[in-house]
Amino acid sequence: MTPSYNHSYLAYRIAKVLDQDDKYNLHIEMTLDINGTDYIPDIALYKKEQIDFLHDKIKADKPPLLLVEILSPKQAVNEVTEKFEVYLQAGVKSCWLVIPPTKTIVLFQDIQHPLSCSSGRFSDPVIDLEVAVEDIFS
Repeated sequence: MTPSYNHSYLAYRIAKVLDQDDKYNLHIEMTLDINGTDYIPDIALYKKEQIDFLHDKIKADKPPLLLVEILSPKQAVNEVTEKFEVYLQAGVKSCWLVIPPTKTIVLFQDIQHPLSCSSGRFSDPVIDLEVAVEDIFS
């Protein structure tokens, strides 16, 4: 699905919030191979490691700590949550569903117990991050 204008802007805002210190490597729209199926999350966050620019990889084969999916205008929530179920079973520790029209972030660390936040402070204990929702949707 082609990212929209708001989708692209929010990906930048979220990446900016996530790139606050030198603890993580941030990847945008990187192909992730999970059990032979390709997934392309909007943002993937890994623990900091040295990047080998001489030997690039076409696909990542290990799960990141965090995956972020920004809901596109023609995308159904169920489509994203089905991916989250796969991601979490594959070892991803945290998934964010960002819903632009309602300015909401939904945190999934367990597919059965999502936590949503539309104002105030949003917290993700997996990556030890707390951010004002308004900082993402400004």
